[in-house]
Amino acid sequence: MIKNYTFNYNIYDAEATFKVDTERFTAEMAQQTLDFFSWDYDEEADPIDEVMKKYAMEAIRIATFNNYNVNGVISEFNNNEGYCKVDGRMGIELLSVEGYEFDDDALSMEVV
Repeated sequence: MIKNYTFNYNIYDAEATFKVDTERFTAEMAQQTLDFFSWDYDEEADPIDEVMKKYAMEAIRIATFNNYNVNGVISEFNNNEGYCKVDGRMGIELLSVEGYEFDDDALSMEVV
């Protein structure tokens, strides 16, 4: 089964979209990933959903701090230990990602 996941951070300040083939990326593989990283997650929820939340946060983090587009984020994932490749080969494909853009107008300052 193909599932499309779209994650929005802080009401469209950042976004990541993935396509997941659950016949290739199974719940067992997802659970192994969750266990590898010892992530805090909802143990009652579908492990694939929980992994995809973590992958979305990581994709947004990579896009934000490295100013990477989709290809850059895919490359970074593919080189990081513990993560499944997100180029579609293992059933997870990153379709789009937009990093968070910091705006100095949103910065408050206090001088003491």
